[in-house]
Amino acid sequence: MSLTQFAVPTAVAVPGMTVRELFTECVKADVAGLPYRGASGEIVGKASIRHVLGEVCIPQAMIEHARLLGDSIEGLQFPEIKEQWLLDLTIDDFILSDAATITPASPLAKALAVMESHDTTYLFVIDDEHNYRGTLSIVSLARHLLDRNS
Repeated sequence: MSLTQFAVPTAVAVPGMTVRELFTECVKADVAGLPYRGASGEIVGKASIRHVLGEVCIPQAMIEHARLLGDSIEGLQFPEIKEQWLLDLTIDDFILSDAATITPASPLAKALAVMESHDTTYLFVIDDEHNYRGTLSIVSLARHLLDRNS
């Protein structure tokens, strides 16, 4: 069994791509991030919706003390999110080098273990020739299992 049967084909993020383009491609494929192909032509990281929003929209102190925040935080003032500005940014400053990857021949249990070890719900399937084959997520896996057993 090849993990590519569980993977969803997606675009690949590249230098100069905008946040709008990243979000558009992720929403279209129903994934939370894209593999990032650097200038070398190889996958060298990932562009993540969560990371972009976390860096731009949430103050670090709020992240560090999230467990202390109640349901009502009117006393805290946050700047308005400038949506157009955010969407026009390039992703270049938001690339994470820690992208979880796996080969198509790996067993499914290893894919799940790699996701857990990287604290992520998705990873990129990359073959031995360094070709990106798709994104495997826990949702795409669950969808495939349901389709096969319905």
